[in-house]
Amino acid sequence: MSETKNDYSSLTRQAYIQIKDQIVSGYLKQGQVISISAMAKQLGISRTPITYACQKLEHDKFLTIVPKQGVIINTVTITDAKEIYELRAAIESYSASRSYNNLSSADIDYLEESFEKQLKAVEKNDIHTFMVEDNQFHKYILSKYENSQFSSVINTLYDRAFLLGLQSCQNPARLNQCIQEHRDIIDALKEDNRGKFLESLEKNILNGYTSLTTSYTF
Repeated sequence: MSETKNDYSSLTRQAYIQIKDQIVSGYLKQGQVISISAMAKQLGISRTPITYACQKLEHDKFLTIVPKQGVIINTVTITDAKEIYELRAAIESYSASRSYNNLSSADIDYLEESFEKQLKAVEKNDIHTFMVEDNQFHKYILSKYENSQFSSVINTLYDRAFLLGLQSCQNPARLNQCIQEHRDIIDALKEDNRGKFLESLEKNILNGYTSLTTSYTF
């Protein structure tokens, strides 16, 4: 039975999500070359949807398509890292400043629960789980300001930042620093200190970039 256009659309979405997850998780390494055929075989999806998915992933800067070779998983450069963290800081700080007065005790409770999950991950030295919860922590704050354009940009931005966070938090000092910065964000909310809240949020984001530049070679 031949595949329809709708089948291709569904399979393309499926392939996009699965390939991106493999890149973000580090299963597909930066600089790795892999053929479309190999990905199709591994995922059990035909070449056409895989090709379409790779075209979208190339647009989102996760990989580069090389004719007759396959794809190369993009390496995040120091310039990429700087731009990603600066864009995150700009969007999140602006959103937080606009939504601050609407943050409730229920929102603080959610962030406290997230913080406890982060602590448990750090105790187990589970950096991947920590980063998943770190993303949820920041996305939750961002979600308090409704802006559909921000939402469309931030998901891809966070996926690329996830890779950087995995690198940055390999440094135990940065991991512990990040936990303290999240504590400061929550405490500022509890104290109803708007200035401290915004300052702590921006500091947390930009310190991730600082840690990368002092600890890693791109």
